[in-house]
Amino acid sequence: MRITAGGNRGRTLRVPDIEGLRPTPSRVREALFNILGDIEGSSFLDLFSGSGIMALEALSRGASRAVSLESDRQATRAMQSIQRDWVIEGWLIQAVQLPHGLPNNTHFDVIYADPPYGQGLAELIPLWLSEHQITYNSLIIEEASRNTLHWQQGFTPTQSRKYSETTLYFFQPDIEVAI
Repeated sequence: MRITAGGNRGRTLRVPDIEGLRPTPSRVREALFNILGDIEGSSFLDLFSGSGIMALEALSRGASRAVSLESDRQATRAMQSIQRDWVIEGWLIQAVQLPHGLPNNTHFDVIYADPPYGQGLAELIPLWLSEHQITYNSLIIEEASRNTLHWQQGFTPTQSRKYSETTLYFFQPDIEVAI
């Protein structure tokens, strides 16, 4: 798997062979970051980060900080190895079972979530973000496959983009859930 743009463009990372790990395809990553535009100096939260490719793309494109939260220890060790080998700064990698480990009262410009499919976790994410007060003025993007994502009250869907079997849903928190 290769980084598609930015300072680390073309660098290849090995994806650990972990059941259920499905890194976001390069076409979807490129499209997402084209939609986001200039992210220079922004902060990026990657929930269910798996291979870490989304955080790496964000940092490669100029994000100043990325936080990757992942429950699988093999996946977090692989990300930490990449971080050491590539000398990546501004990347915090944590092995946590969500929602535990979510930072409290922390602002992120972009929150990206790619939860395991079919476990009902997608619908819980807005509640977790609100409980930890990390949604203020953030763009929230969730990746889903083969289903329509409907989030609870307090979040306004702004757009969705479909790429083959992958759909990206974009949300903004309403004023009521902001800090």
